[in-house]
Amino acid sequence: MNKSELTILPADKGNAMVILSTTDYQQKMNTLLKESAYRRLPKDPTDSNERKTTKLLKKSTLSEDVYKELNPSGSRPPRLYGLPKIHNEGVPMRPIVSNIVAPTYKLAKYLAGLLKPLTSTTMHHVKNSAQFIQILQTIQIEPHDLLVSFDIVSLFINVPIGDSLLLLEQHFNNDLVNLFRHVLTSTYFCFNGQY
Repeated sequence: MNKSELTILPADKGNAMVILSTTDYQQKMNTLLKESAYRRLPKDPTDSNERKTTKLLKKSTLSEDVYKELNPSGSRPPRLYGLPKIHNEGVPMRPIVSNIVAPTYKLAKYLAGLLKPLTSTTMHHVKNSAQFIQILQTIQIEPHDLLVSFDIVSLFINVPIGDSLLLLEQHFNNDLVNLFRHVLTSTYFCFNGQY
């Protein structure tokens, strides 16, 4: 087997590397893409997405400096890859979309910063695993208590966008909600030359 027939990836969890045949990797990713959450696009939407992002930013009430910082140029399509979930039977892939050079990347990062003060103040927010351990140490467990763990499947593709926008309308002006809407409804990615 030569190098091009192998795909080497970090595991989804833990500090391990996984070596798969490239054929197996491609097959697992194609199986993932058969889910109803995904549909094939006829062409690369990057240029039109960049133009729409620029237009929305220009129409917004954001300052000129913020506009210049967030305005995309030279964008490339987001890229999909998978990380093997070695703790699951059959070693399925966890889909990861790298948006770093995508048309909405800087805007999404900016908007996420606006959300941070809202999410970090709720009693249901856990900053990191260290804080979670700290919280657990303060809890008195009774003999009849049960520990329950929920495994959420495909969290991000199942977030109700309409409901999310209604919540955002309670905290942000219409101008910013339109920017959130654009970021949330213009997601796409490239995998193996397909969009």
